[in-house]
Amino acid sequence: MATASSDFGRRGFVLKPLHIIGIAIIALAIGLGYYGLQSALRPYTTSVAEAIDSGRGVQLAGYLVPGEQGHYDAQSNFTFQMQDNTGKVVQVVYPKVKPANFEQAISIVAIGRYDSSKGVFLADDMLVKCPSKYQEQLDQSQG
Repeated sequence: MATASSDFGRRGFVLKPLHIIGIAIIALAIGLGYYGLQSALRPYTTSVAEAIDSGRGVQLAGYLVPGEQGHYDAQSNFTFQMQDNTGKVVQVVYPKVKPANFEQAISIVAIGRYDSSKGVFLADDMLVKCPSKYQEQLDQSQG
């Protein structure tokens, strides 16, 4: 009479080198994905104080200080002063060319981070809300 082996089905999971490599690749992908998303996701704020206190990259929305037109500094950075709804002003340094229709902008979104050592907001990118685009929509809705 034949009997079944008592070890059948009781073998534990054996971690092979191929499994370790697979786990390492998955952990690396998760780490790189987290790092990529963290640097890509920038919270939106309308407060200069909140942008200063955050210590990380943000999208800072504000307005051009009245009478301000901006200028280029010695390093060819475009700099200007931007204020939020509370009237708090911050110096913005933008390393690219001044956006078109900058002087006519009704609001500006500077994407970057506040550099506390220099006391300025370093913008990597900038969005300018052009009033003519919204004026056409307003005229059509009234008209």
